Amino acid sequence: MSAQPEYAGGTAPLPEIRTVDDLRSLLSRYGFPGDRERFEEELAAAVGASPTDDFEGAAAVVRAYRHRVQIRNSPEITAALEDARAGGSGT
Repeated sequence: MSAQPEYAGGTAPLPEIRTVDDLRSLLSRYGFPGDRERFEEELAAAVGASPTDDFEGAAAVVRAYRHRVQIRNSPEITAALEDARAGGSGT
């Protein structure tokens, strides 16, 4: 039997997300494929389009991707996705 990977789709505890750099790191490790790249693109676009005194657009991008990481690592969501892939038997 081979060793199990350190992370197996939602079973590892998710580190706290306190900064944008934390989020970047977690997107690279725990996000959906391509999330980190799309995050950087969307964040840059939001910052570029923001007035200098209102970064709500950038904050919305950060919140959305933080939520994606949390969803990706939710045991409940993972179980629901696996159930859906198996044909939705539910048991």
